[in-house]
Amino acid sequence: MFDLSRLAFLHAVHLHGSVGAAARELGYTSSAVSQQIGKLEREAGVTLLEPAGRGVVLTDAALVLVDAAVSIESAREVARGQLEELAGGLTGTLRLACFPSAIRGVAAPALGALTEAAPALRIQLRELAPEPGLEAVSAGGADVALVHDWVHDRITFAAGLETVHLADDPVDLVVPTAHRLAGRRSVDLSEAVGDVWVTDVSDSICTRWIIDMLKGATTNPRVDFRAEEYASQVELVAAGLCVGVLPRLGRPALPDTVRVVPLRGEVPTRRFVAVYRKATSRRPAIKRLLQALQDEIRPAPSGA
Repeated sequence: MFDLSRLAFLHAVHLHGSVGAAARELGYTSSAVSQQIGKLEREAGVTLLEPAGRGVVLTDAALVLVDAAVSIESAREVARGQLEELAGGLTGTLRLACFPSAIRGVAAPALGALTEAAPALRIQLRELAPEPGLEAVSAGGADVALVHDWVHDRITFAAGLETVHLADDPVDLVVPTAHRLAGRRSVDLSEAVGDVWVTDVSDSICTRWIIDMLKGATTNPRVDFRAEEYASQVELVAAGLCVGVLPRLGRPALPDTVRVVPLRGEVPTRRFVAVYRKATSRRPAIKRLLQALQDEIRPAPSGA
């Protein structure tokens, strides 16, 4: 017979693709993870990892044990939810993964309200982009992830995950106050394709949409400024250097030197989605967190 606690180490290697990545996620050294898997191999009497280039792959026997680990963890979480439901209290620890701009506009006030209503509940937040946030929930490293996709480019959610669509968040054009479009009530994005633009530094869905739109409209698009933080993008626009688009939720305060102009026609719109494991759906703390997020997530008006 083998020690069931060792299955978590094998499961982590399966999820994260290597012993080193599993160790970083679990908070152990690579040597410690290898030792635990080695002990599991000896106890189970089977080979679990095989060399593959500079990494490892799981054997068929290892995949059997990974399935067992998933089943055990799912049963544990269902039982935990039932016990918390019976107790009727909001206690324990609740871990939220959240992408950056949603922390400012949604998560912080929602968590503040939840903490006030449930002081015995310990809340932990980790800033993660949508894809790592989903991975954290799937792997059990987070209980809920607040993620976003776009209505024209949607995420495929893995089996075993539940989702709650919280809101749709359209983008607006932001321009310097001296810009020719600053006084307009609304514009078509095609009217700004000849301008110098700012986007984020990543290959995000919105950035891909902007660059594809510009390339489709002009042979020499000017995306001369790249900055990840919305606040930095706003400062570049305020300096008269460029134009950009920003979603409404989580948008930083805008200075008097920047104007927001709503867009007409097909507007890129991101969806806010809360994701959690189906096995945890009965936890009262998760239900209350989802409600707090729904209560808080109200899109700002276009000119805000």
